[in-house]
Amino acid sequence: MVKLWDTSTLSCTFTLNVSEQVHMTRFHPVAENLLVTAEQDKVRVYDILREKEVYSSSTSSSTPEMCTTVSWSYDGRLVCAAGKAGEIAITDIRCRSCIGSAKLYSPNKEIHHEWIGVDKIVLAGFKGRDRVYQTVDISDPSHVISSIDLGTGSGTPFVKYDHDTRMMFLYAKGDHGFTYCEVGNEGVLKENWKESCNEVIKGIALLPKTSLDVMSGEVVRLMILHQTSLSPTPFIVPRKSYKDFHADLFPETRGPVPGIDGEGWINGKDGYRELVSLDPSAVRMLAEKKAENGAISSKVEKPKPEETKPPAVEVELVEENGKHKKILSNLTEGQSAYRNIEGCLAHKDTHYHGLRNVQSVLPQEMDGLQVGRKFGCHLMTEIGGRLAVFDLETPGQNNTPQLEIVNVGSPIVFQWDPFSDKHILAVGGDCAQVKLWDVRDLTTPATLTATLEGHVSKVVLMSYHPAVEGLLATCDSSGVLIVWKTKQHSQMERIEFGSDDLCVAMCWDTTDGYTLYITLKSGKVVSHNFQTKSQKSVELHSEIRMARMGATKDVVVVSGFVGGNNRFLYVLSLCRGSEFALLGKHDLAIGTSLCIPFVDVDRNLVFLAARGESTVLPFELRAVSPHVLPLSSFSCPPVQYAVTLISKTVCNVMDVEIARFYKLCKDSVQRFSLSVPRLKKEYFQDDLFPMTIDLSSPVLSATDWSQGQEYKLRRVDLCPDGVKRFSEVEVVRTSSQHSRIQQEHLKYKSHEAQRDELFNAFAEQIQQNSGPLVQDTMEGCEEDEWSD
Repeated sequence: MVKLWDTSTLSCTFTLNVSEQVHMTRFHPVAENLLVTAEQDKVRVYDILREKEVYSSSTSSSTPEMCTTVSWSYDGRLVCAAGKAGEIAITDIRCRSCIGSAKLYSPNKEIHHEWIGVDKIVLAGFKGRDRVYQTVDISDPSHVISSIDLGTGSGTPFVKYDHDTRMMFLYAKGDHGFTYCEVGNEGVLKENWKESCNEVIKGIALLPKTSLDVMSGEVVRLMILHQTSLSPTPFIVPRKSYKDFHADLFPETRGPVPGIDGEGWINGKDGYRELVSLDPSAVRMLAEKKAENGAISSKVEKPKPEETKPPAVEVELVEENGKHKKILSNLTEGQSAYRNIEGCLAHKDTHYHGLRNVQSVLPQEMDGLQVGRKFGCHLMTEIGGRLAVFDLETPGQNNTPQLEIVNVGSPIVFQWDPFSDKHILAVGGDCAQVKLWDVRDLTTPATLTATLEGHVSKVVLMSYHPAVEGLLATCDSSGVLIVWKTKQHSQMERIEFGSDDLCVAMCWDTTDGYTLYITLKSGKVVSHNFQTKSQKSVELHSEIRMARMGATKDVVVVSGFVGGNNRFLYVLSLCRGSEFALLGKHDLAIGTSLCIPFVDVDRNLVFLAARGESTVLPFELRAVSPHVLPLSSFSCPPVQYAVTLISKTVCNVMDVEIARFYKLCKDSVQRFSLSVPRLKKEYFQDDLFPMTIDLSSPVLSATDWSQGQEYKLRRVDLCPDGVKRFSEVEVVRTSSQHSRIQQEHLKYKSHEAQRDELFNAFAEQIQQNSGPLVQDTMEGCEEDEWSD
């Protein structure tokens, strides 16, 4: 069914009943009242004024299999249709003939396209997992003129093209940005730069030319749809003055009047839409002329510039030496001191190379890489549940030495004891046991010190308490949660949620110490306090298939799958007294891998990393609105099998390094860092480095914790000795206008002073040399010598 709505009255004016599912509709660009639809295996054209079908594809050659997208050429003579089989077909509607077809993309994926004029088409689709944009000519659609590969991803690629400026925008649904291109001669695509957005993109549309603020140099405005907002993004060409209309930037564009009626076009007549000028004075004259002729009933006025509200992001294009430079101004509500985070891959001498048999296919429950105080550990591909241990103190070797641990049963979760002097590695797997391995060094085989028994099915979750010695929480696939005293090898607490409501994630509250948060498959988050024996719950969704979670000093964060491959980030308040509620959620990009959160407790930061990708997404979390502030993402190849965050006490604070990570790759473990750019690096940036929880030693033992003793955290200052804090530096702040005038005045005075100094130095030199000349002291020759 196709419905036409009158937006002025919000009423349905026309209903068209069709037999097949309609995937896309497009109005004719020249003729009036003509609508083309893509209906499963048919392309149909309807005359909506006469409410009848005027064209239906009858052969398979003129319609691709499983047709999902359709578009008109710029002059409206041809139609391009594409289907999920990876094929395109170009059809002349009035001649009822197919003039060309080709198979260019992988099957089972949508293909979107836009016409470049009347004879070339830009296509967007998948080749394998790669998102590829191609330009073809209608005379030979199988021959690719130009191509751009934007890498792998799961979001459907789209393309938007502006015929007047030849500007093209490439994006994919679910991504955090878009790519700006220019279309050169013969349809060659020239990629200029990529622009990132704070939120995922749901769709992009181009604003009509008549709605642009041409007197400000605005050549294009994108309307970007996000999950809960619509962001206008203008492209502005800077000029010295905007008093006059710049005709070189704004050629005449198509007007709102159709070139021909639908019936005349179907009968073989051609029409052309009248071109209009975007000059405000010409627009006013045209509006007045139409009003006098009765073409329109009300006078058309150009929108006043002050009515246009400033957009969320402003982009300016400056042409300099043949290249385009962009100027961004972020005006979004809520600013973060960490918003301009930069990433850097460390030198290869800090990496661990030559790792053998790295397991690339990991269970979703497994983190894949764990790093302790001295050793790191990853899963191996060999049969028998083997784990490989490597020494963190010996990076840079071509073949990193490894110690293999043969665990009975396939390991699913493993984690290093944060406080044990013996470097205990806890391993849980499908044998329904938790094994504690003692790793002394790489030359001595690991020793099995204990086996914790009590689960009835495979162990899928594991979490050491970050501040209590010898306290471990584990959960199995039957919904049984056990808290262990690892030194006594005994159970302390046992909670059964039942097999109908499985645990999918859990984390400790570091600041409270006695609270454990659990995410259930039913979509609830449970807060369990072991000191008061109380429970509270908050419902996030009807069902959460998979999740990871963490807790900062102010909020609890849950990252999980909701409804297929939709990834969301939920923010909840900490359970303090009667308060425990959902604060907000943030839509992440669609993907097949879970975004695993790594939290910075003191800064309220969370870093998301997904397996099989190469991007880290940082966010700042707040207990007040806005609850989620996206920060600049960081991406570096190769793809990561697993990522782990290490203690920030090892970060170089004088380089403003706020986080350090290790990532597991095909045959290596690589180190990378995130930092915040600052100019005054000689000072300690105390606004970025608050007092940090000291986790170098435990706050309590497991026995003292079970007795309910006072849980009091220690904090350390990361400021190096002898370094001045930035907050202690006196800064004189003046208004920008006063500062600019003062700088110009000082600059003028300095030139004048240099001139006076030059003249004074020259005059002084002349005075020093004002004595008699050398030749004046000479006696000369005798008089008789002149006689000859």
